[in-house]
Amino acid sequence: MPAGRSASPSPGGPSSCSTDVDFYRDVIMSEPAAAADLPLGAHYHVWTPETIAQLWSIWANNRLLRGQFYPSGYYEALLDEARPYLGTPSVVADIGCGSGTVLSVLRERRIGARLVGVDLADASIAALRMRWAGDPSMAFQVGSITSTGLDDASCDLVVCTETLEHLFPADFGDGLGEIARVLTPGGRLLASVPLEERPNFVVCPGCHAIFTPYQHMLFNFTIRALGEALDTRGLEILHVIHPIDTGVPRRAWKRVLKEWVLRPLFPGVARRLFRVAGVSGFVAQKRAVARPA
Repeated sequence: MPAGRSASPSPGGPSSCSTDVDFYRDVIMSEPAAAADLPLGAHYHVWTPETIAQLWSIWANNRLLRGQFYPSGYYEALLDEARPYLGTPSVVADIGCGSGTVLSVLRERRIGARLVGVDLADASIAALRMRWAGDPSMAFQVGSITSTGLDDASCDLVVCTETLEHLFPADFGDGLGEIARVLTPGGRLLASVPLEERPNFVVCPGCHAIFTPYQHMLFNFTIRALGEALDTRGLEILHVIHPIDTGVPRRAWKRVLKEWVLRPLFPGVARRLFRVAGVSGFVAQKRAVARPA
């Protein structure tokens, strides 16, 4: 189970997210199902920490499923887009580091002198320690997004990819608070999050459970809602990352038009004209001075 996806708290607890963000359970309960909606014993699956852990254990250990994770190219594009807003970090923590894909890209891009991987799974951390054994610039520890085990103000940059949308509402708020705690004043957060994603459901042909694929728990993230949630924890958005353009036009004049004219001057037009695929997210900064109450 990729770290950062909390296996503790309260699937039924009150939402601490902005009202602009929809929680999986609230979506299901918003339209009570009639008997005709659930033939053949169909039922809506209610995610729990146990079923989440089981799902991601299967994903991480099945060859076909594992191949559907985002490849490193997506994170390379994400970091390239975010880099002008990251400052010059010395200590970088990747919360929910999983198999270490993002850590590898950070190291290749020479972002940070010391990289710290935090993951909820002991097996993931053990594998990463073996992979980078003897490298003093790499450190790893077991922890979650709500309890990283990192010291106060110990990180110049926190990276959190493919994590926030998988959290229970209470963990979402507590996780942002934990990130703010470990960041230095002026430190940055680079996070991926699906923007304005609507819930889609699938049905299991075996048990007839109806559920959202990929175990997404939070939907309809908007920049305004994210800004509000970050603001209450002393963080402010510096830059929004829309889906990264991974296609390169084959004709030279089109590449020049895209990279030197459309992307810097008319990013909205560039996104419409050129194929996009990949992750979206944002870069936020911890305020150096707390606002007066």
